[in-house]
Amino acid sequence: MKLILSRILIAGLGIIFSSLVAEERMVVRFVDPDKTVLTEFNETDYDIAAFKPGEFLDLVVSKSQYEELLTRGFHITVTQTEDQLRQNLGDVRDLYGYRNYDELLEDLQEIELQYPDICKLYDIGNTRGKEYSMEGNSYYNDYNHEIWAMKVSDNVEEEEDEPSVFYMAEHHAREPISLEVNMYVLNHIISNYGSDPIITEEVNNKQIWFMPLVNPNGHKIVTDEVDLWWRKNIRDNNENGSINFGGGDGVDPNRNYDWNWGGEGSSGDTNSETYRGPSAFSEPEIQAMRDILGSHHFVTGITYHAYSELVLFPFGYANNIQAPDHDALQELANDMAFTIPGQNGGYYDPIPSWQLYPASGTTDDYAYGEHGVFSFTIELATQFIPPASQIEGICENNLEAALILLTRVNKKALTGHITDAESGDPVVAEIYIDGIDNTGEFRKPYESDLFFGRYYRLLQMGSYDVTFSALGYETQTINNVSISPLQQTVLDVELEPILMVPVTGRVTDGYTGAPIAQAQLTLSSDPDNLIYSDNSGYFSFPAVYEGTYIVHAEAGNYSTADIPVTITVDDYFIELEMYTFYTESFESNEFSDEWNSNGNAQWYFDTESVYDGMYSVRSGNIDDNESSNLSIDLDVTGYGSIGFHYRVASEYSPSGNYFYDGLVFSIDGTEMGQYQPTEDGGTPWTYASFSVSPGEHVFVWSYVKDGGDGSTYMEEDCAWIDVVEFPPTGEPDPPADNLEFMVYSGWNMVGLPLNVENPSYENLFPNSVTNTLFSFNGQYIQEENLVPGIGYWIRITDEGNVSISGQAINELSISLMEGWNLIAGISTPVNVQNIIDPDGLIIPGTVYGFEDGYTEAENMDPGYAYWLRSSGEGEITLSASAT
Repeated sequence: MKLILSRILIAGLGIIFSSLVAEERMVVRFVDPDKTVLTEFNETDYDIAAFKPGEFLDLVVSKSQYEELLTRGFHITVTQTEDQLRQNLGDVRDLYGYRNYDELLEDLQEIELQYPDICKLYDIGNTRGKEYSMEGNSYYNDYNHEIWAMKVSDNVEEEEDEPSVFYMAEHHAREPISLEVNMYVLNHIISNYGSDPIITEEVNNKQIWFMPLVNPNGHKIVTDEVDLWWRKNIRDNNENGSINFGGGDGVDPNRNYDWNWGGEGSSGDTNSETYRGPSAFSEPEIQAMRDILGSHHFVTGITYHAYSELVLFPFGYANNIQAPDHDALQELANDMAFTIPGQNGGYYDPIPSWQLYPASGTTDDYAYGEHGVFSFTIELATQFIPPASQIEGICENNLEAALILLTRVNKKALTGHITDAESGDPVVAEIYIDGIDNTGEFRKPYESDLFFGRYYRLLQMGSYDVTFSALGYETQTINNVSISPLQQTVLDVELEPILMVPVTGRVTDGYTGAPIAQAQLTLSSDPDNLIYSDNSGYFSFPAVYEGTYIVHAEAGNYSTADIPVTITVDDYFIELEMYTFYTESFESNEFSDEWNSNGNAQWYFDTESVYDGMYSVRSGNIDDNESSNLSIDLDVTGYGSIGFHYRVASEYSPSGNYFYDGLVFSIDGTEMGQYQPTEDGGTPWTYASFSVSPGEHVFVWSYVKDGGDGSTYMEEDCAWIDVVEFPPTGEPDPPADNLEFMVYSGWNMVGLPLNVENPSYENLFPNSVTNTLFSFNGQYIQEENLVPGIGYWIRITDEGNVSISGQAINELSISLMEGWNLIAGISTPVNVQNIIDPDGLIIPGTVYGFEDGYTEAENMDPGYAYWLRSSGEGEITLSASAT
């Protein structure tokens, strides 16, 4: 009687809460839609229920949306109403109905009690509702749920040297069939342990994890019939302290993982059913999944969803992308899919996720991209909540596929231990397979685990060249490793440790050889450890292992460079050369011969929008499916970078997920970046930079347009670039060999800024008074000739310019005595702050020039002398590269 009353109460509450929800919704179907229809609805944040390429597209719509679609001329049919969905939930809790949260927890606890030797239940995290409740908001007390995981293994209390497999379910609340399938697989495995030799073998040699309910809060909303279409968790997006059942609250858990988070197929709009959250892993439910995936050595996994009768595999974050392990993933997807009968005949379809539709921040992409797990999504059934009478059949039909996944690592797999050849300790090493890991889109390298040095690679039958590498060890490659179709290939590897080397070096100007002070340097093995060169250009890194690295170098007025270096015990001093960049600011209002413009329209000079100066260059006027290109061919002579400022005013994606029209930059035919306006339609000037190595390179800027109109059209419809910074392309123009500077009637402080043939004062200063050239060395000394670096007093009869011809001086070391020194500069101005003073001799604020009286100097200009006070004896250096 109590059970009946509780059912009546829940149903009554469902009616009350349902009245708070917006219009009643339904599922409508487009038959055999083309991809453009899917793209339209995906971009406009329609609630996509399911899509099966070449067959149908289902949307969840309100009555008003349904009528709007009919008005627009779409041919659609209603496949499920809210009343039908409610009936399918069932009103009894057994194989003919759906478990609620309390019933699930009761079942899991009972399993742990009944099978204590092989089952252990873990509370792996809180839900969003529990967090709110714990913060004192009593509204959420009914959502005070935890997230549970059941581990199944023979030594269930221990973390063993065994592969882990996961089965995950119900990220989306309106897909409770996924929970039922997950529990069915769990019950089958534990109930057959000890009697079925295959199941027993798997449990004894695997660590099997079940996470049957990722989204308990949302599940409650559905099973209580408050909102049968609820998909997300219950994050309080508008912070009003309660759940907005009419929309606006919640995050899509399967868009919250940190793999291409924020990309295609997710939304930044809180009202969208695919709202991705404010940041990756913002939701506690997905933090729990992240933590468990990172805590065990998972090799394979399934996450169950509904609906479409599909087996999906990575990647899915964008169109036309392929995982490095695509062939092996496709093979396993085929093996599973062709064992799952479809409701209306045939079998489930195995396809890469992106072929369904792009979706970013998903479980599969994260598990595979971050951890290398062969992770699959199985889209169950033909509706979100199949009738209760179909649950058992759907569960039975999916069992064989689940067991195929469980046993996959037993065959066509490479495994073993990687250890230190001297100590025998496990080593965390990368396992690289030629022909696989150098193909497809990026995923993180496969690694052996920390505790055992164990690795797994799932492959296809054949022979492979396998490379094992780890920081601090000699890399080892083993060729022609044969993979058996019937069993594992075991390959244990011992890596030889290598020595650590104390690294020092010097960074200099590649043109002049002058030291570069305060260059910022990082080593690729430790990119967070930033060091600086000293005033003489010297630097040192903490001890590093022998090997090849990239040094990233930045310094003012120099082209940023990524320079490869090889470090050994015999060669650990690094000589780095950096080069001043030259800039094309387009102020000549004319393209030089190196530039080439082609395509459907040429780039031209513009004054309406500039980053700096009077001119920029702008792409030509083009139509759909056309391009306007600007390019330059350069022979790059040293390591450096190309940087440029750009602005784009084009059609843009309001969600930031798509590239329609915009600027594309490429180097040697490889696309380096796509640029378009911001999500809100802003078109700011923005800077981009890319590393360039020595050699012939072609740099191309292309403004491109796709074949369709959009809702975000901009009238300007073009791109601009300005102030392009080029990498080194040869020796610089020689410094000017003629300098002019002003002298005044009376006493002047002067110096010699060039190397000259005749340094006599009478030759250099013909309008000087005889015998009035004096240097200072604790006392004034009358001189006949001038020496670079030494300062002098001289008396001039008439004001005017002095012109001196000679060889430029780009760097000069000057000896100082304690106290006041009279010194002179070089052929270029040197900022006082950039004087290279390794011993800190210069007393701050004591550099003075003279013109009708003493003034504190900011720069030491060519041709003039300056007083400088030193705290002791030593040497300073003036350098053109430090200006």
